[in-house]
Amino acid sequence: MSAKLEKDKVKQLQDKCQSVLNNLLRDEDNKYCVDCDSKGPRWASWNIGVFLCIRCAGIHRNLGVHISKVKSVNLDTWTPEQVVSLQQMGNSRARAVYEANLPDNFRRPQSDSSLESFIRAKYEHKKYIAREWVPPGLPKVNWEKEIDDEIEKQKRKKKTVIEKKNLGAVEVPQLPKPTNPSPKPARVVSNNLNVNDKKETKDGDLLGKLYYCYLKLAHVTLNFF
Repeated sequence: MSAKLEKDKVKQLQDKCQSVLNNLLRDEDNKYCVDCDSKGPRWASWNIGVFLCIRCAGIHRNLGVHISKVKSVNLDTWTPEQVVSLQQMGNSRARAVYEANLPDNFRRPQSDSSLESFIRAKYEHKKYIAREWVPPGLPKVNWEKEIDDEIEKQKRKKKTVIEKKNLGAVEVPQLPKPTNPSPKPARVVSNNLNVNDKKETKDGDLLGKLYYCYLKLAHVTLNFF
C-alpha cells in the first residue's frame, strides 16, 4: 500500500469517527455532562461510554485508566471500537446503569470536592450500579471495506471531473505569421492650420499683391513717358 493511500485511509477513518461522534452529541441526553449536567460536553470516557464536561473529565482522569479512559471529542484520534462503545452506551443508558440505586431526593453536587466524591462512588466503588449489569466486551468493528469504498468513490468522482474539464476545454488554433507584412499606412497630414500658420499665409498673400501693384504702376509710368 502506498503512503498516500494509507494517509487517505487514516483521514477517511477519522472523518467517519468525527461524524459519528458529532451525531451522538446531538442526542438530547448527550448534550449534557453525564455526571454534573453541565451543557455542551466535549469530552468522553469511551470505555464507560459517556460524554463529560471538561471538569468531570479531569476527575475521571484522576480515577486512572483502569476505570475511565478519557478523550477529547474533537482533539484526539479515535478508533472505530472506541466510537462504537459510545454508540452502545451513551449518557441515557449509562445513567440507568450507574445511577440505578441513587436516592430519590438526590441532588447532583456542584462543588469540586463533592463532585469528585460522587464520581468516585459512582464508577470506582460502583455504589449506585444496577446489580444485574454485566459490562460488554470491546466491540469488534471493521470499517475498512467501507473506507476503501469511499476512497474509490472519491477517486471516480475526481476522475469524472477531470474528464469533463478536458472535454470542455476548446483548443484555439494559432494562425501563422504573415511572410510579407502589409505596409504601414501613410501618415495623414492635417489640412487644419494653426493660428500662426494662417497669419503667415495671409501676410504673404498681401505682400505679393502689393509687389504686383508696384510692378504694374511702374510699367504704366514708363509707358507714359
